[in-house]
Amino acid sequence: MANVEENHYICPVSAMQNILTGKWKLSILWILGRKTTRFGELQRLIPTVSRGVLTQQLKELEHYKIVHREVYNEVPPRVEYSLTEIGRSFIPVMMSIMEWGVGFIKEISDCDMNICISSKFNCIRCYDMLLSGEFKPNS
Repeated sequence: MANVEENHYICPVSAMQNILTGKWKLSILWILGRKTTRFGELQRLIPTVSRGVLTQQLKELEHYKIVHREVYNEVPPRVEYSLTEIGRSFIPVMMSIMEWGVGFIKEISDCDMNICISSKFNCIRCYDMLLSGEFKPNS
């Protein structure tokens, strides 16, 4: 895992690419932007992610202070993940990315938007949130 301090980034695009590039990071941030979530729930919401990959991505996001990991002293142990203030500041960027994605899919799609998204991308819920204003970031 590259460290922003070690690399002395002078380009914010390179810094963001290094921090956010990784399997499932945007999906993780999207979920945590809605609510504080336990590891098992993240796995359930991203069914194709392996336990090891999810653990690694969460550790990297925690390292960069984008995600906070809260361990509760309970039996059985309980661990919850949430966005930090820096992570929450990324929510408007994710909303813009989603809006761009909807436009992109509409542009390249030969079929009805709802069918394409639900059958190919399994994101009909995100599209509904965007249109209805239902998305409520965790504050």
